[in-house]
Amino acid sequence: MRSGRQQIRLLPVVLAPLADELLSSWINRHAAFVGVSGMRLLRHYRIEVSAVRDLDLKMSRWHAAMLAEILRCSPHLLRNMTQSRGGRVRSGLVAIGQPTQICRPCARRHDSNSVTRGARLRSWMEGWRITCPICGAALEDFRIYRRLFRADPGDALLVRVKRCAREGEQIMDRSFRRRGTGSAHTALMRSLLLPQAPRIRPRGKAAAMPRLLDLVVPGSDDFFQRLAPEYWPCTSRMLPLSVRIPVLAGVATVSRRPEHWINKLLGATVPPHQQRLLRCVGALASSHHQSGLLLYAPPHSRVCGNVENIPIEISRTKRQQKRERTLFP
Repeated sequence: MRSGRQQIRLLPVVLAPLADELLSSWINRHAAFVGVSGMRLLRHYRIEVSAVRDLDLKMSRWHAAMLAEILRCSPHLLRNMTQSRGGRVRSGLVAIGQPTQICRPCARRHDSNSVTRGARLRSWMEGWRITCPICGAALEDFRIYRRLFRADPGDALLVRVKRCAREGEQIMDRSFRRRGTGSAHTALMRSLLLPQAPRIRPRGKAAAMPRLLDLVVPGSDDFFQRLAPEYWPCTSRMLPLSVRIPVLAGVATVSRRPEHWINKLLGATVPPHQQRLLRCVGALASSHHQSGLLLYAPPHSRVCGNVENIPIEISRTKRQQKRERTLFP
């Protein structure tokens, strides 16, 4: 066993990691190079996991030290190739198994080389991405059922919000790169798809359900109605790209001036969701150069009884985190 282990480690080359590559992808490429599977390579070094992908989502210090020795690199490099922070995934916007989107130019470039064939990038697993961080190309939905919601890139709404959506993507990315600070933006993405409080509507539009996003990004409701509404993924944890683009534009708009939008959004939110939205936008306002200030729901806004005039507590209690996780069952 020991001689076999040294034989593999004495290979003349350690494959260079690709930009934005997942740790599991790097391990699988080394395994393919020596003609074994990724799991067999890990078992050979007595690294016990149920799947190679598990190392992206939860890697112990012992695993990091062992892999650093095997791959002749630093544990810091390995941790930067994972999608966990503090030993666990802190976001509901990270795919667990298969990629949700893919960059076709990068995939073709990697597949053209036998050494990089089959590489998988982190951005393909992240539910806030719309463009490739490596080449800048627009990402494409990878899962077949999501192609039902593919929209024309020349659609007037998508063209209008393109720059704003890119800003929202950058805001989300920065928040997830900082340990434990992405939960408010994750909750905002889901909250913008909540239905507005009932109001009188024309008879012809009785079946349409207006969403909060339409207040922030006018025309988004009409755009969504054109995306196969009978299959509308309103409860999907990972949004299709055509839905994600206007949602990210809404995230950017609210994040610029959260104190401006909090009352408008609360006034249009159905009571069961107002407390959640209040914490979410309040946390954004607190991080937006307003730390130490307390926001209050105005007396005239439609707020449920136990929320009206109650300050937003920005502290991250376990109970609040549990409620936010219910947004992405």
